[in-house]
Amino acid sequence: MTGSKSTGSGTGVGLVTSLGIVGRYFVILGTPLVLAATFWFHPHAGDDIYTELAPVSDTWFYVHILLLPLFGLLGIGVHLLLAEYEGPLATVGRIGNAAYLICYTAFESIAGIATAVVLREAQHLPPEQQEGVAAVVQVLFNDPLNGVAGVLALLGIVGNLVAVVSLAVLLRRSGAPLVPLVLLAGLPIGITTHGSNPTDVLSILLFFLAIAWLELSWKPSEKQQIRRTT
Repeated sequence: MTGSKSTGSGTGVGLVTSLGIVGRYFVILGTPLVLAATFWFHPHAGDDIYTELAPVSDTWFYVHILLLPLFGLLGIGVHLLLAEYEGPLATVGRIGNAAYLICYTAFESIAGIATAVVLREAQHLPPEQQEGVAAVVQVLFNDPLNGVAGVLALLGIVGNLVAVVSLAVLLRRSGAPLVPLVLLAGLPIGITTHGSNPTDVLSILLFFLAIAWLELSWKPSEKQQIRRTT
């Protein structure tokens, strides 16, 4: 049956077992909270990216040093949630999550950390050379065809959306209440709007609320558990 509960010993189940309940909660509940707090300090790039980010390049750098592992942990959290299921839809969700992990963390490395390094070093250059740096930074952010980061961000966001929608459908088939499943949309919205405080902060907090609801306040009935394993 599509979306049945996983009973095997694959990498997903093995990861769940090795982490234990405390490790699981740390990843799936702790990560969104820390991410929301980090988003709160994220500088806003604006339209003239170089002009607005150059004065806060240090803040930009340290925020993105934190964001890189946090985005990775988000993907691991989604993997843990999908690991409870098997079937075609669960596989689609895992493929989407893999695309997110690969592409969005690569985007974060370029648009976040690499850009911060360029911004910091450019402060020591003559004004005419800073203009060239500003043009490069602008392309990285705003040109999805010539700026590799834009393509990676798009692929990562689409992958995350596929993973979250797949997870929501699987949970609904298992009898999960509708409200927290709708709130799961906070994750793709949060990473799409990342850097747009307070939208990104609120979106990730909604995702946290959804996961806390599902993990701590809802359990499938015995009948639904049997249905998931048949």
